[in-house]
Amino acid sequence: MNTVKIIDVRGLEHSKRESLIFPSIDELKEQETLRVIFEFNPMPLVYMLNAKGGFDIAYEKEGPDEWILNIKKVASKENKKEAFKELLKELKEDKISEATKEKAKKILQSVDVTTLGFIEQELIKEGVSHDEIRKSLCDIHLDVLRDTLVSKRIEVSAPHPVNTLMEEHKVILNSLSELKGLIERLKNKNNFKDMADDMEKLKDIAHHLVEAENHHQREEDVLFPSLEKHNVVEPPNIMKLDHLEFRKRKQELFKIANNSEQYEFTDFKKKIIGLGEYLTKELESHIFKEDNILYQIALQILTKEEWGEVKKGCDKIGYCCFTPADQENSKIVELDLRQMPPFERHEKIFNIWDNLKSGYTLKIINDHDPKPLHYQFEAEQKGKYEWEYIEKGPKDWSVQIKRIK
Repeated sequence: MNTVKIIDVRGLEHSKRESLIFPSIDELKEQETLRVIFEFNPMPLVYMLNAKGGFDIAYEKEGPDEWILNIKKVASKENKKEAFKELLKELKEDKISEATKEKAKKILQSVDVTTLGFIEQELIKEGVSHDEIRKSLCDIHLDVLRDTLVSKRIEVSAPHPVNTLMEEHKVILNSLSELKGLIERLKNKNNFKDMADDMEKLKDIAHHLVEAENHHQREEDVLFPSLEKHNVVEPPNIMKLDHLEFRKRKQELFKIANNSEQYEFTDFKKKIIGLGEYLTKELESHIFKEDNILYQIALQILTKEEWGEVKKGCDKIGYCCFTPADQENSKIVELDLRQMPPFERHEKIFNIWDNLKSGYTLKIINDHDPKPLHYQFEAEQKGKYEWEYIEKGPKDWSVQIKRIK
């Protein structure tokens, strides 16, 4: 039962107020609430208690002549951390019973996403491995709190970097959905001829998944370092470990899809199904964690000024070819040609160019000097573009082509 204690400090001098408030707070037991009535906004007290931790604080009334503050004692971060460690031990021993899930639900519902991030970070400092957090705690977290997390999610609009990342996630999820359907059909195929149009669809899906590398780069090079400045280190590290696994498998999927003639069908089928099932399950879960945990931590911690710097960093890196066009101020669209068959490159470039708004830039990354492309632009787009080399070999070449008309 949640006991409520009430004190009224209106009209009292400063020292008298403190002599009533702080002992009353110290005497609170877990789940007990102190209801304090003021004649002014007690914001300094709110900041102090939030920094201390261990309390849920809520305004019951906010002026103009009376402020009522409810201070509820909850489990400390240390107690919650110990509860998490015990939960991890059970999960590690494969004791994922309904009782364990219910226990996990009660523990996880008692923390916000920011506190969760710091607890995970402390656990890793104490020797709990990234994999234990990644495979056990995160998965059970999502299983029991999926609906709750979505309902509490903070939404931001374009051109906020989180909005862009989440909109790109929708495109990636659509590719994963297509891949999942293709895999199910592939399970019933006996030869390459049976695949018909699915072979081209597989190449297209693999291409879009590889194109998402730019998305990961913006997270790893811009967003994650911004979080690390606030001592949020381990949650981004967990996401980066995921990126490494996805990167290997996406590149392998792309390679196999575009070189199917080098494989026997049974081997091709086995590899595609294995890679596809891993990506459709793990990448979908990863996206959910980023949308509902990592990005939410960032939205609660980073200041408006810091988000401005994040936006500048993201613009400098550039965006995916599938980044939604309505991302205002996202004026650089990036196209990585290095893993694309040569005969597809120019068609892809001009498909994007034809839909590029004036003032926007197409950034191309290539494995050789795109001089022939420059000649084509000069012949067909003269006066409509500006050409700038960003990188000139020897291995990679990068050029930005800005549409000026």
